[in-house]
Amino acid sequence: MKLSRRVLWLLLVMLVSAPLFGTTWFVRPDGGTRYSGKVTSGQCDGKTDAPYGGKGANQHCAYNDFRYLWDDDSGGVGQGAWVIAGGDTVIVSGCKALPSQQHPSNPDCRVGWDMSTGNAPNRWCYGVGSYGCFNPPIPAGSASQHTRILGQNYASCNTGGATNPKLYASNLTQIFGGFSVLYTLNLKSTSYVDIQCLEITSHNGVCTRVGAPAYPRGCASSQPVDDYATSGILTNNASSNITMQDVYIHGFNATGLFGPIGGPITMTRMFVGFNTFAGWNFDDGHSTPDAPGSSITANHVIMEGNGCQEQYPITNAFPAMVCYDSDHAGFGDSWSGQNTTLDSMYCNDCQDLYNTKDGFIGPHTWITNLTITNSTSIGNMGQNWKWGGKSVPVTVTFTNNLTVGNCNRMSQPLPGAPANYNQHLTLFCRASGMVLGSAIPAGSTWTIANNTWVTYQPTSFYIACPGAGPCPSTVNITNNIFLGYTNPSQPSFSGEGPALYYMNDPSIKKVTSNNVEFGMRNGDCPKGGTGNICLDPQFVGEPANRTLPAESALDNFNFHPTSSSPANGRGIAVSGVTTDYHGSARPNPPSIGAVEPSR
Repeated sequence: MKLSRRVLWLLLVMLVSAPLFGTTWFVRPDGGTRYSGKVTSGQCDGKTDAPYGGKGANQHCAYNDFRYLWDDDSGGVGQGAWVIAGGDTVIVSGCKALPSQQHPSNPDCRVGWDMSTGNAPNRWCYGVGSYGCFNPPIPAGSASQHTRILGQNYASCNTGGATNPKLYASNLTQIFGGFSVLYTLNLKSTSYVDIQCLEITSHNGVCTRVGAPAYPRGCASSQPVDDYATSGILTNNASSNITMQDVYIHGFNATGLFGPIGGPITMTRMFVGFNTFAGWNFDDGHSTPDAPGSSITANHVIMEGNGCQEQYPITNAFPAMVCYDSDHAGFGDSWSGQNTTLDSMYCNDCQDLYNTKDGFIGPHTWITNLTITNSTSIGNMGQNWKWGGKSVPVTVTFTNNLTVGNCNRMSQPLPGAPANYNQHLTLFCRASGMVLGSAIPAGSTWTIANNTWVTYQPTSFYIACPGAGPCPSTVNITNNIFLGYTNPSQPSFSGEGPALYYMNDPSIKKVTSNNVEFGMRNGDCPKGGTGNICLDPQFVGEPANRTLPAESALDNFNFHPTSSSPANGRGIAVSGVTTDYHGSARPNPPSIGAVEPSR
């Protein structure tokens, strides 16, 4: 029977307009074991959001273990293969610990062996050893049909408009690595993959693999292995078009994320913290470069406490069991890239807080186009901000940012931290203690506008020419507040405030205008420029004594200027800067600094 043209047209419309999400797979605690050709007693096919009803094998119901998605638990050698295809969706609501799990943690989902010897009734990838017992690369999606790995409440896990997933962790599905697994989620050599509403962590509060001396002891990596995981997410320079949203990564023995990238990466509402080596370490140990076209777009991303081994279970607000720096076989960068290039990076509301080395990315990651706005850096032991380039001109836009340069802060007790968290920290204010350390290639143009800087560190800006130079380039510094203090713990200052600028090449052109500079080193204000003001900015609750009585004096600094501040209405309009740090509209003329006065 022939179909009419109208029927054929309707069928075509239905096919074109159909949702492009492939097959949907389900994991939930009341699901069952996986049915496969090798495990014909398996209970569920994983394709229905339903519990196992106890009616034999191969029922339409969810799996009860995340690992069933790539391993049928048949005991075969190898990491298995994903049962899903590219473009499919996985919804993980939780897992049920199998009888062989040595440390069950329902409804959290374990990755790795079930016990310290691996020789359990459930032999997850036993043949490859504990280190390699993680998923193979997630099948790639396409530009029109992404592969999606979603946690519970994936449509609404971000409750109340919060931007820190640590605050709504109870709405996320937890996936944790253990028994010395290297990586908890493998995004190597894949693309067009979305990760959403997941907590990715480790349940290790007894040992460390990074830092010396090991506290409370070193982790056993031969059988019986300790229950720890090295890193959270693995990438490489073929990982591209990855979207991570509402993701909480913490508590790993090395890094939250590890490896270079191969294309666009989008990060939205993420917390990456308390990982003993670094937050995201782009260096895979072989200086593998990022692929051309690599970029990061980050909105509401917090990097906190990296360089510190996290407690488990968490009992403190700042849950650092112990922290290490480079003097103690540790590291401590938040973003850390070595000898690699990103085409672009955009950071909006990025927070780099109390990391044991540098706050932002370091000069060994050369970013051709960099935008940082509405972001915060406080309490880091190295430089708060680091960026640069090697030979290609770099465009930088740095606006509406808040910085407290207090690199000695973690030498003292921190509110909410265990009393001995800093017993192995000594490398405070490393690399000459500048607040911003950067390298500027010839032909670069930087705009540093409407920011607020509060510091006692020796030098505020260190901008260097990479190589022998010269580096003719321009740095525009407009509408910034610089407030300097002296710190008795750094006697080399001899009672002077911080220096403001140091540039090692006369061809670097510094253009300053309408900045408030107060408490800086003698003679630094005014020094050239136009419209600069050498008066106290008068912040609300500002510590007036220019010598800090204690490290804690700059805690919870209030960046709002008072109604009598000389910064109010004394700025000049800067293209693109229409709101302040808090999103309030900028009048014309705007105020100087990152925050408009309260009205």
